[in-house]
Amino acid sequence: MRFTAAILAVGALGAATASAQEPIRIGAMYPLTGGGAVYGVPAMAGHQLAIEEINARGGVMGRKLVSVERDDKMNPAAASSTMKELITKDKVHIVVGGLASSVGLAMSEVAKQEKVVYIATIPKTIQMTTDKLHRHVFRTASHTDFEGDTMAMLVGKHKLTKLCQLQLDYAYGNDLEAGVLKALPKYAPNAKVALTLKPKLGATDFNPFIPQVMAAGCDGVVSGLWGPHFVSWVKQAKPLGFFDKIKWISGGEIASHEIAGELKDDYPDNVISNTYELWYHAQDASHKAFQEALAKKLGTPETPQWALLGYIGVHYAVAAMEKAKSTDSDAIAGALEGLTIKSPVGTLTIDPKTHQANIGQFWGPMVKKPGRAYRMMDPIEYIQPK
Repeated sequence: MRFTAAILAVGALGAATASAQEPIRIGAMYPLTGGGAVYGVPAMAGHQLAIEEINARGGVMGRKLVSVERDDKMNPAAASSTMKELITKDKVHIVVGGLASSVGLAMSEVAKQEKVVYIATIPKTIQMTTDKLHRHVFRTASHTDFEGDTMAMLVGKHKLTKLCQLQLDYAYGNDLEAGVLKALPKYAPNAKVALTLKPKLGATDFNPFIPQVMAAGCDGVVSGLWGPHFVSWVKQAKPLGFFDKIKWISGGEIASHEIAGELKDDYPDNVISNTYELWYHAQDASHKAFQEALAKKLGTPETPQWALLGYIGVHYAVAAMEKAKSTDSDAIAGALEGLTIKSPVGTLTIDPKTHQANIGQFWGPMVKKPGRAYRMMDPIEYIQPK
């Protein structure tokens, strides 16, 4: 009996040691193909950079990180199925990522069902941290209420009175519209919305919408057209003189270099937008180090901003596991509540009640600069939730 007990004890110790040495698997899902890839591919690059840096310093709790990466195809049904596979087949300890809010909500539902932590690094629908909040979902991106609040503030600042709302018809666009409407009475009580249009997510032909906005006589457009949607709108509307007299105030991070670099000289006048990060605006030494490492990895000095969000997601996941001293989902969730980390854009804290990080964004007009083939933000204002 004693001999058997000794064998069992040694076996248990060996299993525990093996478990301690087993890599920590982080699932990552971003759109790597299709229209969303303009943001998803850079986000994955930032994710990979964080994994590489953490492994180079010894990993987490003496264990290496392994990144299990998948294409969410910007499709909620596909993302839901893929995330379930990550959890049940690949046995990931945590999942980060998502881009479209509809995809983020689908991923969050799987996290709820499977009781595995999901950190939403890009999806912004306010629903995720309000009506559909649960134990295992956290967000390190901004959200539609805060973005709508900032856009309404800019409407008031520029004294716009007749607005056209142009939003994509899915969770992000619908919630951003509501966020703007909620904040307008506070910042721009004289501003009225004369027209609201909602193209579908993934739309490429905006010719039915452009004449309607131009005929409405709006002095400002508030919009969440992001990535390829904005690019398509510009290419179809700019030749008609659309941007000559209309101030375009936009969420959707169209001030990012991903978009400015793609449009180059086609980027229009009168656009005020946002971005999480600017490669040419180093606010401190940590940002400079991050940007230089990313530039080396990507082989370009002009780095994309979405990499930052993938990078922050990994660092939050790792900080939570280190704080919890565990890869158990409930322990990770408990550690994330109220967790503060230092990031390349400053100190960030996740609210323990809403599971929302207080990340801010850079806002400003996109202007031409001598010797540059693309627009740059100037002046730059960093706006962060209080």
